[in-house]
Amino acid sequence: MNEKLIINTNLLRKEPEFKTYTCVVEKAVPVPTEEFERLKHAPMCNNHLISENLNSMWYGNGVHHSLLIYDKQQGDGLLIESEGAPYARYAQFIPNAKLLYENHMQTHLQELKFCCPLEINREPECWYDEEYEKISSYEASVYESEINRFIEDFTMPEEKERGLMNWYDKGNSVDEKVRSAFMSVEGRDGELVGVITAKIYGQLTEEELEEFRLYCEGQLSDGVGESLEQRPIKTPDGDIYVSFWNSDESWSLQTEDEMNEGQSEDMTEEPDMGMTM
Repeated sequence: MNEKLIINTNLLRKEPEFKTYTCVVEKAVPVPTEEFERLKHAPMCNNHLISENLNSMWYGNGVHHSLLIYDKQQGDGLLIESEGAPYARYAQFIPNAKLLYENHMQTHLQELKFCCPLEINREPECWYDEEYEKISSYEASVYESEINRFIEDFTMPEEKERGLMNWYDKGNSVDEKVRSAFMSVEGRDGELVGVITAKIYGQLTEEELEEFRLYCEGQLSDGVGESLEQRPIKTPDGDIYVSFWNSDESWSLQTEDEMNEGQSEDMTEEPDMGMTM
């Protein structure tokens, strides 16, 4: 068995050819092996991925802003700057491009949190008592560890890497930027709230943030959240049921910044001093 390192690259003969250029990856597109091989063997042919991403490629201030298309199975890639053409006018084969890109992303991720009110009910003690006991979010704060442990165990194997984003699969900018999104509960000012913690690469535009918020709301009301709320969570005081969503008009899914802004506005409102003359 050959255990020596194998590197797929070009060996250049003349010193001027050794010069490198600064290339910034503006967008990375994973493709199946068959599609990558077609592009690699015919880079000067018109390609739909290149024509669809012309805005991701330009040259300025000595920097090539480029498109990275990589084989999502094998990992190699092509770095492309097309100069406005629908084919690869300038390109370089990049071994292990997928690994390079994903390692870079992992070290440049930012955290975004959505928070929402919870609805928590305790199972009735007597079988003939049909009414579930509603627990306040303040009382439920003592069950934070039990709930989070249950959510972690409830997570499906295919969700371990990306959480809720495993089911997004739209192939758009939100899919590219939001690397993972996981549910949990946290205590805020003594009150237990539902939380979605996302790892983001880069910055979400306002449109992307709203698209991501709507997706999470759908998961909490009809997807993973609906499945979770039907399962009993054991606590020292009996089984409880946790819902991240309810039909109350006051329910909302807000970022931490939005929640903090709302609190600041409440604090700056003038108090009602009663009737004035």
